[in-house]
Amino acid sequence: MKKVLAVIFVVFTALPQPLLGQETWILKSAEDNGPIPYAKITEFESQLWTSSDLWGKFKLDLSTFPDHARFNISVMGHADTTVSVGMLRKNTVLLLRPSYVELAEYLVKSKRLEKHNIGDFDLPLSLSKKEGQKADPRTTNRYAVYVDFPGKKNRILSRLHFYLTDRGDPDVKFTLRVLVSNEIKKPKEGRIYSIRQFKDIKSWPHSLYESEGYGWTAIDLSQNEIIIPGKYKGAFLIFDVVDEGRESQKSMVIPFQDKSRENLHAGFYQTSGILGIYDWNSDHFAVVLEYLTE
Repeated sequence: MKKVLAVIFVVFTALPQPLLGQETWILKSAEDNGPIPYAKITEFESQLWTSSDLWGKFKLDLSTFPDHARFNISVMGHADTTVSVGMLRKNTVLLLRPSYVELAEYLVKSKRLEKHNIGDFDLPLSLSKKEGQKADPRTTNRYAVYVDFPGKKNRILSRLHFYLTDRGDPDVKFTLRVLVSNEIKKPKEGRIYSIRQFKDIKSWPHSLYESEGYGWTAIDLSQNEIIIPGKYKGAFLIFDVVDEGRESQKSMVIPFQDKSRENLHAGFYQTSGILGIYDWNSDHFAVVLEYLTE
């Protein structure tokens, strides 16, 4: 008889023998048992990471990690989860608990939608203190941007622009998550929050986007039906680079823009499950968000 081990929000399918060396695991949703693609699996201490593929599968060589190693699993529509080496040696199927905002179906009634922009293409770019240094693709590659939305109308995200510098790769594939909170009306600068206080605005689809080289890249969000209800004053946009299973992982580097009064804030979302916005007033990442309202 198979045993089932429940730890935090994960259900594991037990194997008769421990797994040694590099093996394959699969992530599935506890909601419908479907595979979970493009999740990020990160080891806490080293920050080394990998991704699940389109079928929810990922590989690790456990012999390269200490016995006390722990891994964070982060993905759209599901609660952040921590697993240990011991758990992975005994189990190959991991079921993640869903965590997303359940929205009523939204029907656009107006034939004329008003377009809005948050961000400015013409603001000066700043490469920060690490100018000239290449990003290390082996460690977690993630960006967080917090957007303040004016007014109380529902927002339909239509297009996202971001700038890439040559300290990273020009052709990067990544996921985009949109996180909102019923508890945190507006994050305060420098305050640390738990990812458990936020939920994804969407549970599906797990879209994979690709940059268009150095400089400004535009990605079309109109087909994803990402709608942020007017009751939310803002949202975190989370960029997560995806491991495509090649010999070397890729990285993206988005510079800062300064001297701005835009409703954008540079944020952070760490492997330990904390997120927030940095405690400075003017600098933000080079991002421009387009959205529509009725």
